[in-house]
Amino acid sequence: MTESIINLLCGVGLFLYGIFMMSEHTEKAFGEKLRHTLGVLTKNRFTGMLTGIIVTGLIQSSSATTVMTVSFVSSGLMSLSQAVGIVMGANIGTTVTSLLIAFNFSLVAPLAIFLGVAGKLLSKNEQKKHMCELITGFGLLFLGMNTMSSSFAYLKENEAFLSLVSVCEGKISCILVGFIMTAILQSSSATVGILQALALSGVTDAESALYIIFGQNIGAVIPTLLSAAGASKQAKQVGIIHLLFNLIGTVFFFTVFEIFPFPDFISRIGNKSMQVSFMHIAFNVLSTAILLPFGDLLIKLSDIKIPLTVKTERGKKREI
Repeated sequence: MTESIINLLCGVGLFLYGIFMMSEHTEKAFGEKLRHTLGVLTKNRFTGMLTGIIVTGLIQSSSATTVMTVSFVSSGLMSLSQAVGIVMGANIGTTVTSLLIAFNFSLVAPLAIFLGVAGKLLSKNEQKKHMCELITGFGLLFLGMNTMSSSFAYLKENEAFLSLVSVCEGKISCILVGFIMTAILQSSSATVGILQALALSGVTDAESALYIIFGQNIGAVIPTLLSAAGASKQAKQVGIIHLLFNLIGTVFFFTVFEIFPFPDFISRIGNKSMQVSFMHIAFNVLSTAILLPFGDLLIKLSDIKIPLTVKTERGKKREI
């Protein structure tokens, strides 16, 4: 039991560090080009969405994309209308990690780590060094994933572990678990990867995974809201738009899946990891397809003021 928990923690650490390395060194290698791309290829909402998908797919972090978007809006380099498309595209781009995991590149993980480390030691060019770090991160991600899956496979026989996991039995509790996981780790890619490891080892089923994904998407908004906290009014609206987008998507699909047994349909497709990835992709792609035409409405909703009244010392009511 103790050894399995230590291995699990090691796997989680390797997995998270792998994602961090991929994100950090992709941004260092191509950062200026990515920022330029964000600023230029957003002339309309559709191209903004495509840009959000590509940039997030490359840097493996929707948080980094949305935080950059907040900074552009705050400095006046981008309009709210342009930002809406990027935020929605970032939600789709973040599914790339889960898709890579589903295809299981764990067999090439040791080779990727060796090539990445050797390349960095031998290279003198800074950009090439960052590329080598990216390759190392790729290998660590899958090594960590493999370690997590093996640990979960053993722990699922342990009663103490199962009682801990059983907290996620109801739909609402699963959404809360997903939200808390992502709020703590500050990465939906990381939490979806952990969920895929849980699914592969048989600890969680398709239905629980679906509702955890709902919570993870809401939790992914936290970094955007934090980055917008001290920024301009328009930047704060970007954070609110991101929150509204994920909340509306969650409520809509929660209602739809009460009628249509989507988890039962998904459970017949591929392996458990692929099922989680497909659910993650389906939620974000369909949410974007439905809400992209209503971008202007989201902008208006993000600017709605909720009137509150307080009593002054003289007993009079004053709106704040």
